[in-house]
Amino acid sequence: MEPPEFKPKELQKAEEYFKEVHMTQEQHKIFNDFVDIFLKHVPMNEISAKGIGWRAVKKWQLKHKRDLLGLEDETEEERVESIEELLEIVKDDLKEILKDQVQGPEIDKAMANILEFYRNKYAAR
Repeated sequence: MEPPEFKPKELQKAEEYFKEVHMTQEQHKIFNDFVDIFLKHVPMNEISAKGIGWRAVKKWQLKHKRDLLGLEDETEEERVESIEELLEIVKDDLKEILKDQVQGPEIDKAMANILEFYRNKYAAR
């Protein structure tokens, strides 16, 4: 299967969005781990991937009227649910900018791997 292709203008918007990001050191590490896993499945410019991810974080924060620091006070199960919801936002955003929707399964696979990684490495912290 061909790797997913995205609309170039949308990727450029995502890159610009990421340039304004500020997060804690731990959040930055988790975020970068997620991006690394994603890029193994979906070839894309790293800054674009980060911009799309951060835009999803902002959407999640607006929906829940809180920032990611609140995840630290949640139970392990609640953190996993929050991250799963966040990854769904990323997945939906990515699928909106795909040139060919047939390529969507690669995005699904990447998000499933990221969630599994989070469960195993970070959820119980």
